[in-house]
Amino acid sequence: MKYNDSIQRSAELLRQALPMMSRQSAALNPISYAVWYTYLREAESPLRQAVDAHLQQHGTLDEAATESLYRRFIDDADPAAAQHMVDGAQRLLAGMFDSATLASNETARYGQTLSRVSQALDGEALASLDEVREHTTLMQATVQRLQQRLEESQREIGSLREEVRRTRTESLQDSLTGLANRRAFDQRLAACLAAMAADPDAPPPILVVADIDHFKRINDNYGHAFGDQILKAVAQVLRTVAPDSGLSARIGGEEFALLLPATPLEASVGLAERVRTAIAGSRIRRKGHEDPIERVTVSLGVTAYRAGESAVQFVDRADQALYASKSGGRDRVTTLGA
Repeated sequence: MKYNDSIQRSAELLRQALPMMSRQSAALNPISYAVWYTYLREAESPLRQAVDAHLQQHGTLDEAATESLYRRFIDDADPAAAQHMVDGAQRLLAGMFDSATLASNETARYGQTLSRVSQALDGEALASLDEVREHTTLMQATVQRLQQRLEESQREIGSLREEVRRTRTESLQDSLTGLANRRAFDQRLAACLAAMAADPDAPPPILVVADIDHFKRINDNYGHAFGDQILKAVAQVLRTVAPDSGLSARIGGEEFALLLPATPLEASVGLAERVRTAIAGSRIRRKGHEDPIERVTVSLGVTAYRAGESAVQFVDRADQALYASKSGGRDRVTTLGA
């Protein structure tokens, strides 16, 4: 789908889209922007009919519905379409503002020249010059109004750009734990494997996956609020031990991952053991209760990337190592060789 709207039109559509998106159950990501921008842009489009039908039946658009609509009706668009639209509009406005400023400066100099010339003239010539000067003054006022409108538009699009940046960040972050979410993990893993393909001699990335043991029992015995407290505590441990080059992410309900592109396998296993012992040694208290609950533990799997395998195969092997830890008694680290 091609977007060739005017600057004013695109800015207005984006302004209208933001509050509509905020009322949905889906993340405010670039795909959502593209769906709602197109919804507002085309009053009789199949996409709009599909959105209206879904809203009538379900009330809101969730993540799956939003992505499905995007794939069905805007599948040839860049997933970062909203960001490109905002950036392009801002660049165009900046150019227009510079041109208006130049025109204003040139008009002002022309008016000054007319003023100097008028001092040397009188009679009919002066009357004609006064008329020209009057038109010049009107032109100056018009250019100044244009500058003001452009400044206002620049500020509005600047705000939209910041909103897109903020929501893009939020769309890659798990709202409960603050860690990267599954989408961010998949993106970083893809970039990591692309770098490996470009440099086969580089050390292979390491993947550590962790799963909270008996998490369903914790939720059943102590409630989901305490379960959330456990998730946050585990996330804090991962955040603490992860190196700057690594990525800690929540990739499932109670499943976490550490992607380590620059850490040797032996050191990664040691890091996984630090995670395990830190959590096993913690005694987490429920809010309003003095006594700690039963011991919380995690099982972990560690593996190194094998040259030529896909991201799915890499993650599957890490999961195999995790399952071996689970079946071996939990609260342990299992390494699956490269």
